[in-house]
Amino acid sequence: MKTTMSGTAPRGGFLTLMTVLFSVLAASNALKAVQHTFADNLGFVLFGVRFDSFAANLALGLPFAALLATYARGIWTMQRWVIPISIAYAFYVPTNLVLFWFFDAALEARPVAGILVYLFFALGGSIGTALYLCWHHDRLH
Repeated sequence: MKTTMSGTAPRGGFLTLMTVLFSVLAASNALKAVQHTFADNLGFVLFGVRFDSFAANLALGLPFAALLATYARGIWTMQRWVIPISIAYAFYVPTNLVLFWFFDAALEARPVAGILVYLFFALGGSIGTALYLCWHHDRLH
């Protein structure tokens, strides 16, 4: 295994990309309350329920933003403690998606191709990152 000057294994392209994407997702969650003020169809979704008030989006978006920023930081610094976060998030994302699609009647108007592309990235990012981190746990410190 190739190591850097600090003695740790390099992060690699996939984990670097996922760090950037989780950081962007953290910023998006931090701004959920602001996003909701500009568009009614935007807002934080927790276990399939989209929240429709500024206060709820602020109260839920900020803690999730902190969690995702912590997750991104753990991946960036190749920390072993990030594995439980990745596993929990890998279970949360599909659960949240299925419940959202079950509860949201407006989804009937959305194209299937768009939903499939979204699924590919959402599940690939959440589950794929958890699997990658678990498989390469020996590279983490």
